[in-house]
Amino acid sequence: MKKLICLLLSVLLLVGASAAMADSVKLKIATWTSNETQLALLGSFVDEFAQKKGIDIDYTFESLSGAEYSSLLLMDLQSNEAPDAFWIMESDIKAFIGAGLCAKLNDALTDYDPDDIDAGALSLWRDGDDIYAVPFSTSPFIMIYNKDLFEQAGLKDPNEYVAEGTWTWETFRECMKTIKEKTGVYGYMTVNNAGFADRTEMNLTPFVRGFGGDFWTDDLEVKIDSAESIAGVQFFHDMVFEDESVVPAGDQSNFFTGGAACTFNQISQLGNLKDVTWQWGVCKLPGGVSFLGQAAMSANTNSKNAELAAELVAYMTSDTCAARVAQYWPPCRHSVLDSEDFLNSNAYLDADQMKNIVASSVLNSRAMSNNINSPSIKIETEILFDKLWTKDADIASILGEIAAVYRANLQ
Repeated sequence: MKKLICLLLSVLLLVGASAAMADSVKLKIATWTSNETQLALLGSFVDEFAQKKGIDIDYTFESLSGAEYSSLLLMDLQSNEAPDAFWIMESDIKAFIGAGLCAKLNDALTDYDPDDIDAGALSLWRDGDDIYAVPFSTSPFIMIYNKDLFEQAGLKDPNEYVAEGTWTWETFRECMKTIKEKTGVYGYMTVNNAGFADRTEMNLTPFVRGFGGDFWTDDLEVKIDSAESIAGVQFFHDMVFEDESVVPAGDQSNFFTGGAACTFNQISQLGNLKDVTWQWGVCKLPGGVSFLGQAAMSANTNSKNAELAAELVAYMTSDTCAARVAQYWPPCRHSVLDSEDFLNSNAYLDADQMKNIVASSVLNSRAMSNNINSPSIKIETEILFDKLWTKDADIASILGEIAAVYRANLQ
């Protein structure tokens, strides 16, 4: 009898193990970040989702960090080992939707509070009534600066200029020039020190918009060759070649290692300052200009687990998860932006800075210009933007060439 009971127990255990294995689902998630702390947090969301569903998920994160993220993701989605869910940039979403790569998320988002997510921030990720991705990062660009270098150059702290109402583009330029002259250190480093290559449009956006211009509008009116846009690009060009206050192309001087007095970037980059020996601060961009760098989560429409992946995306971008990633990537959720937890979530910024510099900018910013043909436009205009970076470049003429490409491709 005892032997029979043991045999039955063994059979039951084997059946249970087989059932558990049958319930195990493999999911691959492509992300831009390779930061282990951030990946661990994202992984905890997958674990919570699996527990909620009562299934076992065997998941892997594939980090495609770097400037080539978009092209690597596109190739990945067309491979035999494509990700089931993926992090997607604002510059790619229209093209990816057009190519049928993003699954519709409407059914997975039925529990979302429609009033919680800022409508403007969500508009980019939908086509009509269909939602194809949910933004988890709606991070505004801010100025991060080296307080010590401003002081050494005999300048006020940038936040003093902000308080006085004198933090204009002219004041910014003069500060950068003075720092270079008095300390020998460059004043400004472009976004990720890549503003003359793959981050050209991102680097030029605050300057172009700061002078009242744009690349193109939401209704596809091309503005890059307008007088205002030309003035903005010329202003930055003069900082590079006349003032020599900008880290030039090919130079590896880096703000985060003390090689420049400031840069424009997002709060996810503040961890790079953890071990610096100098004092630093943050403030809004000159002239009150504000623009967003958005990233969202989407599900692969061709995944054999597309429905489950869509549900996972919905969970990973839910209000509870958004509150926890807010320390790295500010969301577009009112419930999070207005919460004390969010204001105290960042290890490098205090509550006032999170409220007055970060949160206020999230709800009052616009993303970069975007279109279904953005990937092909980028390829065609890259060589044209390169022509800007000579001392005698004819800014108006070059921007006219770029405008012609926009007008021929925007739809």
